[in-house]
Amino acid sequence: MYLNKSINNKNLQDMTIKSLVWNSIVEVFKQEKKLDIVPYLVSIQLKGKSIIIKVNKPIIKSEVLLLDDIINQEVQNKFKKVWIKFYDFEIKYSI
Repeated sequence: MYLNKSINNKNLQDMTIKSLVWNSIVEVFKQEKKLDIVPYLVSIQLKGKSIIIKVNKPIIKSEVLLLDDIINQEVQNKFKKVWIKFYDFEIKYSI
């Protein structure tokens, strides 16, 4: 399967993980808060088993923290769908 081989490449896997996390956050906010959060998201970084999400407003950080459980569940579901084995990760938020 070509998708599996391309995702196993480290750089592509990192990019895929970041994209899935980004999309999960956007989807959860649209469903739960009816808010487009894209202008407030700055970046997503991977450091070991941590996913660091940077936002540009403190109020957005507090809203993201309130939806953290839903975001984690959505991210795990998306990882399973594309066969990414990235377990025991921790999502951290910063400004």
